[in-house]
Parts: sequence; C-alpha cells; structure tokens
Amino acid sequence: MLPVRAGRRSGFTLIELLVVIAIIAVLIGLLLPAVQKVREASARTACLNNLHQLGAALHNYHTLNGFFPSAGDSKNELSWHVYILPQLEQDNLYRQFDLGPGPFDGASGLGPRKNENARTRVAAFLCPSSTVETMLSNPPNSGDSPELINGQPPYTTHYYGIMGPKGANVATGSNYLENATGSHGGFALQGMFIRDKAVRSDEVLDGQANTLMVGEMSWDSPVVGTRYRSWVRGCDTAPVCAGCKNIAAAINTPSIATFSDMAMGSKHPGGTNFLLADGNARFVSENIPMGVYRALASRNGREVANDY
Repeated sequence: MLPVRAGRRSGFTLIELLVVIAIIAVLIGLLLPAVQKVREASARTACLNNLHQLGAALHNYHTLNGFFPSAGDSKNELSWHVYILPQLEQDNLYRQFDLGPGPFDGASGLGPRKNENARTRVAAFLCPSSTVETMLSNPPNSGDSPELINGQPPYTTHYYGIMGPKGANVATGSNYLENATGSHGGFALQGMFIRDKAVRSDEVLDGQANTLMVGEMSWDSPVVGTRYRSWVRGCDTAPVCAGCKNIAAAINTPSIATFSDMAMGSKHPGGTNFLLADGNARFVSENIPMGVYRALASRNGREVANDY
C-alpha cells in the first residue's frame, strides 16, 4: 500500500493574516506623519510663493502709480485685492468691476458688478493649508446674508494688509497712532495700508526689509473661521477695512473677537507667513516678542527690530 501524502497548505492561517495586517498598520502609522509633514511643507512653500506673487504685484502697482494701493476706498468699498488683479494676470476679472461709488454689495447683495465677482476663486489669495475658502464654509456661520451672492458665499482671502501696530512703541514709550473709530477695533495708522490713503515707498522710514506688509490669516478656528469676508470687500461705513488688520494680538491667538484686531494665524505649525515691504516673504514664529512684532508692523516707528 502506498503511503498517504500530507495535504498541501493552500493559504494563510487567521493568526498569520492578523499579524500581516498588524505589521501593515504599524508601517502606515510610521509613514503617515512623514507624508503629512511633506504635504504641509509643500503647502507652506506654496503659501510663501503666493505672498511673493502678491509682493511682486504690489511693487508693480507702485511702479505704475507711484504708490501702493490703499487699504480700501470707502467711496466704492473695494479692497486693495481688487486693484492688484491686473498685476496678478487677472486683467479680465478686473475689467468686470464697477470702480464707481456705491456699496461693495449693493442693496440686493449683488453689487452691481462688485461683490458678485468674488464668486471667482483667485488662487493667489488662498493658502493651500487652509480648509476655509468661502466666507461661510465653517459652521456655525456668521449669517452675514448681505455678502451672500444668490444665496452662495463668496470666496475669501487668507492674506491681509497690515494697517500697523496698536499699543506701546518700545522705542518712544508712546502709543502708536490709531483712529479708534467705531466698535470693531478702529484703524492703526502707521502700517503699509491706510484707509483712503496710499503709502509711497519713501515713506517706509524703518526700511522695507524690516516692515511687514501683508500677513497670513488662514486658520479655521471657531472664532476666526466665522468672520472671514469676501475678498472684494474693502473699507466701508461699518466702519471696517475687511482686507486689512491691525497688529494688536500675538500670532495664533484665536480668542480675539474685535474684527480689526483679529490675530494673524495659520495651519502651519508654530507661526504664520508674512510679506515684507521689500517683496520678500518669510515665516514668523508665534513666539516672537510683541515689542518686536509691533516694531515690524510699523513703517515709521523708528524702532530697531531685533532678529526674528
């Protein structure tokens, strides 16, 4: 009689399969943080490139006009973002705007030919790290229905002009100049963007390499995420300059509720990005001392900004 041959194994046992799954899960757990870091590094670089692009556009605007755009024109309520569209290769979009007097949104919430253009997504105004692109994308929303366009929210911007610092100037001991109009935080007056007034490069007495021009605010906290506004909206009778902010609070401090004083902040770990008045962009740590931060936010405070 021939010997009985042992049966051939045809697959994994349950224990072997569970071990393989566990190993794969461990590998994924080890690789995922690295992938996320690479993705964030790429997004942060893209965000800095956006600011470089805005810097080039602002300087080209200055070359053509002899001054930088104002924070906004209170007559037509349009933001500085609108006025640099031609320098961002968005000339066709710019030509769609009515630059004449009247509210940015109109009685019907449409314009005419102003706020409805904010339904166009301008990539240079948005940081890829952020999850907020439209004004009301993060619940609970603000319910600011006049900015809605046929019931739809406009695109926002993550890059805000710096109106200047609020608080004490460490060089002089005096407070920085500001217009405390209204209940939204008023307007600082010593930055690169001023309501209804253009700044020239020769007015940047502290040096363009030591003066913040545009800052990133791109996080989606419950406080800041509900207060984004249309990228078209400039300075109005509220009174606010929606496309600009004062430097009054530390970076990444989302508890600031006053509209004009909301802090710069981002999804980038540890700080946020800024454009300097010389056109260069860099990351600034959330741990920067407030005295240095305020000094950098003024164009003519005569401070000496330490290394940051």
